[in-house]
Amino acid sequence: MIHFPTYGPLAVKSISYDTRKLSLLDPKSCVHEVFLNLNLSGTPFQYYYLLKNFTYLNCSTRLSPSFDEVSCLSGSRHHVYTVESSLPIPDSCRALKTIPIPFPYSPYLADNSFGLGLTWSLPGREDFEEKVGSCVFQSKAGPETGCINIALDKGFSIVHVLSGETGSMILNILLCIFVVATMISIQICNSKKVDEQT
Repeated sequence: MIHFPTYGPLAVKSISYDTRKLSLLDPKSCVHEVFLNLNLSGTPFQYYYLLKNFTYLNCSTRLSPSFDEVSCLSGSRHHVYTVESSLPIPDSCRALKTIPIPFPYSPYLADNSFGLGLTWSLPGREDFEEKVGSCVFQSKAGPETGCINIALDKGFSIVHVLSGETGSMILNILLCIFVVATMISIQICNSKKVDEQT
């Protein structure tokens, strides 16, 4: 499980280091609630898929059948929809939020994982490469390309070794450490909640 402060825990379904894809599951089975509340700023993650702006509408009456109601966010007295942000808002609705998300709601895509793919980048790597470029070190085996840089970006500190295999290995190790640390903090948090309840 990974805990996101703006939403809560999401289960890790799979991690692909080659494609830098982290696939998550929503234990509540409401992907559009995750989209509505998940704030990835301040983390090294962003959505894996292309995004488009959609508006979440909260309506007092049901809209025409051409609109799909987000059932996991709706109730008997309110009906939630995702619509293209360019559409006019009906009189019986109010806009909750306009955000970039991978897709609008569809009952055919409403399982707990579709769309919950994240990717990551090394913080500061693009800026460093842009300003400095790569360096060449001399070793006994001959010249070896790489630079070491300590970068600070949005509160994350990481050592970059800018060479293919080494950088990939460091990224794998750091991601594993991040996932394990997150899982431990969730366990500690859950055990505190159990202790408080007893």
